[in-house]
Amino acid sequence: MSLLQITFAMAAILYATAWSTSLMPAPIQAASKSIFMLAILANLISDAARYYHSWPLLPMYQMPFFLPSFMGILFHRTVLYHEKEARWFLGLLTMLSFGALFFPKDFYLPFWKSKTIFSHIFFLSGVMADACFIIAGLLALSYLQGKNIINSTFNRWAVWGFALGTLSMFSGEIWSYLGWGSPVVWDDPLTVLSLSIWLYYSCYLHLNLLRGWNVRSRAQAALLGAGLVMLFHWYPNLGPFSPPDLYILMRWPWL
Repeated sequence: MSLLQITFAMAAILYATAWSTSLMPAPIQAASKSIFMLAILANLISDAARYYHSWPLLPMYQMPFFLPSFMGILFHRTVLYHEKEARWFLGLLTMLSFGALFFPKDFYLPFWKSKTIFSHIFFLSGVMADACFIIAGLLALSYLQGKNIINSTFNRWAVWGFALGTLSMFSGEIWSYLGWGSPVVWDDPLTVLSLSIWLYYSCYLHLNLLRGWNVRSRAQAALLGAGLVMLFHWYPNLGPFSPPDLYILMRWPWL
């Protein structure tokens, strides 16, 4: 096994250990925070190894490996200081990391025509946007269950996700123009699904202008958005465990 495989497997085990210890009595719970930080470190080492093997090209379809570490970095303060949200979050990271272990052959070939900084901005900001959207959904779920007393927290994460997603979209258009001579390559399902997520959150933010669009409605929409991100961006990358006909909607005869 290579360094990138070993370190990510270690990260997955550490995420699971941090989650299980967070469910135990108080004296043992304290260890979950340190284990969580070690998991992020192992995950980041794996991410760096993937970039090293691909550089100067792009590890395009390896978002499942990068997503847990990005989520951990962005949300680490809540894990360290808010026990209730930390348990939900660590459980989600465990699911995401073990799901990524089913990635086919663990490593795709680097994506061609990606020797430009815009391709890397497209990829990294896109993963960070997905991380923000999923965190927003997690906090929205916590709010709907009456556990999150800060009403606007999930909405802020959704706004940051939309900003990063917009940066990713525009960087991708520049990259596409430099590589293929067109701002958008519609033959790529990833492009269509990414645009779908962006349009969904565009509607989400504009609906905030409606008088009847209360906090509970926003929380439900944020939770639905997180589910769409998981379905459109994370699930298709799980190799034999992904749905083989997920892209069938884009092959309808009338489209």
